[in-house]
Amino acid sequence: MMAPAPRPDRARAANVGVVSPNSDNQQSAAARHHDEGRAPSPIELPPGGADLLGFTAQADLVDFEMLTASAPLAPTLAQRIDVAMLAADQFARFERIADQLAAQDLVLVDTLEPYREALDAFARATRARTWDTCVLRALLVNGLRADFVAAIGDRLDDRIAALIEPGPTAWRITDFAGRSLSEALEADPTATGALSLYGRRFAAEAVGQIQRLVARQVEFTSLVARAADSDDAITSAGDELGVVSELLERLMVEHGKRLARLGLGT
Repeated sequence: MMAPAPRPDRARAANVGVVSPNSDNQQSAAARHHDEGRAPSPIELPPGGADLLGFTAQADLVDFEMLTASAPLAPTLAQRIDVAMLAADQFARFERIADQLAAQDLVLVDTLEPYREALDAFARATRARTWDTCVLRALLVNGLRADFVAAIGDRLDDRIAALIEPGPTAWRITDFAGRSLSEALEADPTATGALSLYGRRFAAEAVGQIQRLVARQVEFTSLVARAADSDDAITSAGDELGVVSELLERLMVEHGKRLARLGLGT
């Protein structure tokens, strides 16, 4: 099935809904979720659409778990509370997708299960043991996910894109993690070497697990490839794999730029 043509009026997925955390009108994701209720109308999903939602929800669940695990490592009580609040917002993102899957009469655990092993393996391999690594991991995960959505979001249905886009929660996590990492490096500049090494290991693990998913999840791979293929040049499964490989290369280039901006490039 051919992906819909890009919508010129849609903002890039990484930027949709981002507002300043200082805005008096800003609500947390959890508060918005409560206000909107929990009975969304089912949206029409293309082939692979349920897979994309399952992948995103499983990633949200893992991110929630990683944030929760990092809270005790926070150097101050205020930062620990901040992390707990961000984790709650992250779980609200998971709940929105879970609600849509329920509206589709899909079983939540069955939809997420194909992505559990790979994403859990990635989480184990990149688990942070120190506070500075925790906040770096949050920055890198958010950046990688934002770049992924930006690459495919313009060619997805608006309602599907709205469910998978990072949104304000990711913006707040990135802002908090960026400030916390700067403070940590200012306090201990010698940590730069270890963090640079972690950034490279993060990339290697991400590539390995994504390749594993691509090989196993055919409809997910097809949807991602056709959404990322702005030239509509796909005519075979081999073409789809080629497009996804190119997408992965672009994601890793952006990952390298992100590390360089943080002063952690090679």
